Amino acid sequence: MRQTTNLILTIITLILIVVFTLQNTNEVNITLLFWEIKTSLALLIFSIFSLGVIIAIFIFTPIIIALKSKLKKDEKIISELQETNETYSNKQLEK
Repeated sequence: MRQTTNLILTIITLILIVVFTLQNTNEVNITLLFWEIKTSLALLIFSIFSLGVIIAIFIFTPIIIALKSKLKKDEKIISELQETNETYSNKQLEK
């Protein structure tokens, strides 16, 4: 069921991208310092979006890695505390 839903969402997204691209074929001029580039509006928007995604990946990857490392350390501490608690509880029951 989940694969079917993903497939349907992918198809809908691709259709929307094609419609967007066909409706935004106008040429735009981009001027940056000494460069001037002519490109289609759809390509410009897609390029800027892709650049934003790449920048976000570079920004958030170290944060995600640090959080995963912290989670592993915390899980290890929790495991050790649970073992200590079980040992203590067993000693209390023996008395």
